[in-house]
Amino acid sequence: MKYNTLDEWLAWQTTLHAREIELGLDRIETVAKSLNLLDCPFTVITVAGTNGKGSTVAMLSAILHHAGYKVGTYTSPHIVHYNERIRIGLRCVHDQQLCQSFEKINTARDGISLSFFEFATLTALDIFHENEVDVAILEVGLGGRLDATNVVDNDLAFVTSIGLDHTEWLGDNQESIGYEKSGIFRANTPAICGDIDAPSSIAETAEKVNANLFQLNSDFSYKVAKTSWSFLTDGYELHGLPLPNLSGAVQIRNAASVVMGLHCLNEKLPLSTDAIETGLREVTLEGRFQRIVKDCEIILDVAHNFDSAKILAENLMALPKSQKTIAVFAILSDKDVDGIVSLLHSHIDDWYVSQVNSPRRMEVEQVEQSLMQQSSDISVKVFESVEKAYSQAQMDTSEGDRIIVFGSIFTVSEVLASES
Repeated sequence: MKYNTLDEWLAWQTTLHAREIELGLDRIETVAKSLNLLDCPFTVITVAGTNGKGSTVAMLSAILHHAGYKVGTYTSPHIVHYNERIRIGLRCVHDQQLCQSFEKINTARDGISLSFFEFATLTALDIFHENEVDVAILEVGLGGRLDATNVVDNDLAFVTSIGLDHTEWLGDNQESIGYEKSGIFRANTPAICGDIDAPSSIAETAEKVNANLFQLNSDFSYKVAKTSWSFLTDGYELHGLPLPNLSGAVQIRNAASVVMGLHCLNEKLPLSTDAIETGLREVTLEGRFQRIVKDCEIILDVAHNFDSAKILAENLMALPKSQKTIAVFAILSDKDVDGIVSLLHSHIDDWYVSQVNSPRRMEVEQVEQSLMQQSSDISVKVFESVEKAYSQAQMDTSEGDRIIVFGSIFTVSEVLASES
């Protein structure tokens, strides 16, 4: 074996390809073909979108798991441990499985350069084959059309939402981004769009490839009661469904898309209403408005673009007001920091800003400058690391106060790592 430990393998993979991100399917398709990974004997569900992918994948996994299916789940990036990316039956795979798969892929690639994400995607597919899963749920990393997860055909596709993010790769308008994300649609295959204001490129792509598109508020809908909700589509209704065990009104919209998709797969993956209800009650997802109660309340949220910051602001408005709120904030350089700050600065008393441990980070001086431009009397403190900012925030708060950690999955990751 080339390396003996997971950390050694991962360190090597970061050096294998010249660019951290390079969209395209040629390299991964060649290696996947040599490993016989392109023809999947299991049902494949692919989930794309600007926001809501993680929640959608989590709900799909929970429902199908409680229906008795062996579920393989592939998500990215991880928050604390790489193993989080690949799960069998809701459990992270162990180091040995990963290392064995890495060795197999390294042999099969025969000198082909693979990006870190391509290597991870091949690993997930290999492990799903080896474990003979019933269904594999693949979360798109970036875009959809040229994303590594699109190397295999799917039986069901989701586009959760369309927003302006990763514009340097996907285009600077919603139509272009919608085109890229709907690139996961397949002929004669159901495709679910949960965006309430979807760009026309979604429907145009579906028509072009002859996908069976179901759009929210057109082909399916939902109604919310105080402690439950109902799903509605032609010939199929569910009433009295439990609210998802994930914070925010947007999660009901995501859940409606999930139910629509699973209804489309009923012949392949039949399931009971009880499985849907249990999955919604028990679904969990780290880092998505994750609330931790210690001496003060701590909220961890990977909100990193304008749309997700808007949802974070809505979730905060639904909470009782705290005595004092401190934000621990760090972000990547390609994000709309001004837009994010404009949505959230009225909810925050003090900003403890830093920079994430990533080559793509926004330097802390730029973060501070953006904050100061919002208001001349805004309170900003600068720290050399997220961990130090979080540590100081804990010392500066007491019962009745609140700490919000957000800006990037890397920001949340550093805090969760310090908590473990």
